[in-house]
Amino acid sequence: MTTLRGRIIAPTEILDGIVVLRDGRIERVAPSDGSSVDHDFGDALVVPGFIDVHMHGLGEHVALDVDDLLAVARLQVRFGTTGFLPTAASLSEERYCQFGRNVAQARREAGSDAAEILGAHFEGPFINPAGKAGMDEAYLRPVDLDECRRYLAVADGCLRLMTLSPELPGSDALIRLLRQHGAVASLGHSRATVAELERAVAAGLTHVCHCFNTFERGDDDPDWPWRPGLLDAVLVDPRLTGEVICDLVHVQEKHVRVAVERLGRDRFVAITDSLPGAGLPPGQHLMVDGRRYATLDGAARLVEGGTLVGSMLTMDRAFGNLITHCGVDPVLAARFTSTNAARVLGLADELGRVEPGRRANLAVLDVDFNCLATWVDGRLVYQR
Repeated sequence: MTTLRGRIIAPTEILDGIVVLRDGRIERVAPSDGSSVDHDFGDALVVPGFIDVHMHGLGEHVALDVDDLLAVARLQVRFGTTGFLPTAASLSEERYCQFGRNVAQARREAGSDAAEILGAHFEGPFINPAGKAGMDEAYLRPVDLDECRRYLAVADGCLRLMTLSPELPGSDALIRLLRQHGAVASLGHSRATVAELERAVAAGLTHVCHCFNTFERGDDDPDWPWRPGLLDAVLVDPRLTGEVICDLVHVQEKHVRVAVERLGRDRFVAITDSLPGAGLPPGQHLMVDGRRYATLDGAARLVEGGTLVGSMLTMDRAFGNLITHCGVDPVLAARFTSTNAARVLGLADELGRVEPGRRANLAVLDVDFNCLATWVDGRLVYQR
């Protein structure tokens, strides 16, 4: 048995109390009674371990090869992340297949000192080139159900989420195929009409990739990231959850506030969309396809052309940004950084809340929202 004391972010309140861990699960959450504990964190926040459903890299590592995936899993716990989906974008079919195999292998081999690899996020390849943004158009292609079946087969149950453009011919059948195999179908890099969105939702699409980013902008107001249409329909549709990159670069503070208001407490999913370089000082790094990007302004931009291609965000910073800059209550911020992602992945009964019966995946944050300690399945895997 292990006992923690701190300011507990419970599902509906902040509790000055204790969390008792036993056999990998949370046994009890209660007000502090003054008795001795194993770990006394004082005024630090004890939150559900962060879950990131969209990230491409961390530190020096691209989340593609087995060794790098394992290294990323070990690094994640330093930022309070206890579960994540490595994400691959704009690759050849051969490399997507290898990515699926690698995630399955790394998931099996991840050690007891690491965050859990919850599966793979395939961002593409069935993407509309008109919405490519930072993707390499050479690797975007029409829907091919047999190709998707090959991905599902090699990933051995690890393909948990696929981002696609639902306006592409055959996308409804693709969405149904994904759902039949327990994968989440997500809209992204899209120029779909509202009618095409409705057909995709009817087919089983339930999620939206990085809201506000790669949606069409209005010509008359370059600061406002969408025209009335697709994104408006996404924000008000109760059937859809939506990712938001909370670095305040990809999505400005005022637009994060719009997302909080429109998506509400149950549909907002904070993500990093991080690339290698996240968690490191500013510098230059290479995309998987060889293009170079710089991280000098806190985000990743291509050296040639300046296109925004990813973030330098970690999940503890996302949590802090929501509270400090966007006026989000810490209880709600915990939903956005953990609870809602767990539900997207069908893991709501196990993860995402600090309450009895859940797996003991926890992060402890100081007053500046830096990670002090992380538990995975009741094991202390990181302490600063």
